[in-house]
Amino acid sequence: MKTKKLTFIESLMLVAGAGIGTGILTIPYAIDKIGVLGTVIALALAYAVSAVMYLIIADLTRNSEKSEDLLAILDQHLFSGSGKGKKALNLVFLILLVLLLLENLVVYILCAGNVLTDLLGLNDTVTKILFYALASIVIIFGIKGMGVGEKLSMILIGSAVLVLMILSFLNIKGSPNVSFGAPSTVFAVYGLFMFAFSAIFSIIQVCNHIEKKEQIAKAVIGGLTLNATVTIAFTVAVILGSDTVTEIATIGLSESLGIPFVKILCSVLVLFAMFTSFWSSGFAFSDVVGGQFGLSARISWFIATVPALLIAVFLPLGILDYVQIGAGALSIILIIVVLPAYHNAVKKPKEKPLLGKCSGNRVMIAVIAVAMILMAVSSLIPIA
Repeated sequence: MKTKKLTFIESLMLVAGAGIGTGILTIPYAIDKIGVLGTVIALALAYAVSAVMYLIIADLTRNSEKSEDLLAILDQHLFSGSGKGKKALNLVFLILLVLLLLENLVVYILCAGNVLTDLLGLNDTVTKILFYALASIVIIFGIKGMGVGEKLSMILIGSAVLVLMILSFLNIKGSPNVSFGAPSTVFAVYGLFMFAFSAIFSIIQVCNHIEKKEQIAKAVIGGLTLNATVTIAFTVAVILGSDTVTEIATIGLSESLGIPFVKILCSVLVLFAMFTSFWSSGFAFSDVVGGQFGLSARISWFIATVPALLIAVFLPLGILDYVQIGAGALSIILIIVVLPAYHNAVKKPKEKPLLGKCSGNRVMIAVIAVAMILMAVSSLIPIA
């Protein structure tokens, strides 16, 4: 049966939702620490670097014969040849990719579990399992079901953020910190923004499944812009409406506003933000598993995602710790494999490059590599 394609709006929402989960919850706490001026610098740099990376990944995908998953793409453009060397490179990258995807999924389960525990009063293990079970329903409907789910979820998230902004402006409890902040902390927040904007796997999914290929660039940049807009809008609401900005921003906001339905509204926001991100990473992980072992999509989904549930239940760290670890892991993967693969892919492109004359430019690639190194370093800096 032929898989239904994603519309432009579904594709845009997929890219936006892929990173908005953890970013929308953890960034307000970090921004409250460093101040507005430092945030503007961190945000501008992260947005610019992410926009270029989005188009790099899209061009890499569009110029690949087998573009189903990142490992297949790199197998063509980076792990060429045969023998032990190729097998070793494949294995190293596979391990890095698995660790990154697992870390992403663990974060989403932890965030959702915390919120459900606070809302329902259930044991945190039970709420993590409950979220996982609900999130896994989407596998029944495939990639089109994820696209529709992402669209509906982003509409709900945006509506919730708008209501929270209005309530915060009507009940101002805090004020923005207008300082620049310590340079090291600004770097740390830059890394968080980069992690929140990261959409490697959703971009690949969009390139493979969007109805009109000529809309890829608009979809991925539109998704990044929507992600940034909703995240900043929510951050403003949290800082103005909270007596104290908590590490999970919705908790402090709902307690400070003291309006009964706000807690439910915040919980809905978090759950759907976690669904959008979990779906994108989960499908990407299952694509890798299916490609490696020739398994069906449903079996691959559970093989890929059940370990994340077990880690979230039995090996809990702080959510912010996982997010920063993920930022460092992501930057390493991008530096080591994606950028060189992109350079090889666009030497003789089969599709017109989205970056135009800058496509494959070594100076541009070097600048992006430096930005990724800064992202990796930022993951080692504590935000306190």
